[in-house]
Amino acid sequence: FDESYDDGKSGGYRDLSLSVEVGWVMNEGLVSFARVRDWEGLETLQRHICEIQVRLRSQHHQIVNEGLHARYVELRNGYNG
Repeated sequence: FDESYDDGKSGGYRDLSLSVEVGWVMNEGLVSFARVRDWEGLETLQRHICEIQVRLRSQHHQIVNEGLHARYVELRNGYNG
């Protein structure tokens, strides 16, 4: 970690965010997940990207109870107030 880094610009916490894309087909009312290598050949394939966030319990407590997530959203959305 770089001691000169100003964590006040980023909300002051870190987590691990993974983007996972899943693909599936519906067949007679049942969902079947599809392997990525089979996606091209499936005409009825539906896809969705999910975000998985991994963080320490103590960080989660701060984020939820101290309003850090709201601050992050403001920074992310370009809040100028």
